[in-house]
Amino acid sequence: MIQDGLMIFLLAAALDIMLGEPPVRIHPVVWIGKLIAFLRARLRPTRIHGIILALIVISVTVATGHLLVLLASPVPFLPLLVSAFLFKSTFAIQCLLQVSSDIGRMIDQDIDEAKKMLPALVGRDTSTLTHAQASSAVIESLSENYVDSILSPFFYYLLFEPFGLGLEAALAFKAISTMDSMVGYKTRGLKELGFAGAKLDDLANFIPARISIIFMALARPTKAAAALKAAFKYHSATPSPNSGWPMAACAGALGIRLEKIGYYVLVEDGKEPETSDVPKAVHYMQVVIALTLAASMLILFFMTLFYES
Repeated sequence: MIQDGLMIFLLAAALDIMLGEPPVRIHPVVWIGKLIAFLRARLRPTRIHGIILALIVISVTVATGHLLVLLASPVPFLPLLVSAFLFKSTFAIQCLLQVSSDIGRMIDQDIDEAKKMLPALVGRDTSTLTHAQASSAVIESLSENYVDSILSPFFYYLLFEPFGLGLEAALAFKAISTMDSMVGYKTRGLKELGFAGAKLDDLANFIPARISIIFMALARPTKAAAALKAAFKYHSATPSPNSGWPMAACAGALGIRLEKIGYYVLVEDGKEPETSDVPKAVHYMQVVIALTLAASMLILFFMTLFYES
């Protein structure tokens, strides 16, 4: 069972790195989004209906993934491929790095075009951003999304794989994360309906966000102390209970000041980010992600040895 879990993880990582995101029409997260949109249009904007929305979305996502693997079981190796495809849909390594890199280059070349691209990463108003503020936005999103889009799915896969439920746990997390991104806003009509999804997302990312600073420190040993110091000093500066940890650690490791105007400042004494800091941040996060992949594979490998002995 654990041996299959390691193979699924390796296949999923290979799919992501070599092929990137699957086509929209067959992307599981797109279908989760369609389910959320369908339910949102039919439920009232209350907390009770938000709980119903969360229960349905999580249950349907997990049950569908489990059923697809079962349906593939008569064909040799097909369950592994289906599982790898589904697990890959819960994380996005190549996409996160590529989009961040592309927008970073565009900030240098054409700031107006970069402002149009930025909503793919950030939710803030981009129309008035300067080069420094746009660069900060990319680096903030890159470091924050490392947790939500990579580390957390890995964490829940590893946590539940000994029980044969690694894929299901990762899918459940992705359902929660997608709900938060679609309805977890404090706007009229969503504040109550999205309350359950937002709180579940905060809870689900709580431990991974704090683990993230370990990988961020290890990725740049000479700046490990600065990364950890910044994380512990500024983690509570952000409205989110989790995003401050990886963003502050990244700012500390790179020695830059990250700011979302009117909301927070991380590493106040850091230098103002320049467009050249974006590729540096992308490279840094590549190392962080590589360490995360390596650690995850090692854990699964030792799990395999333990359960076989």
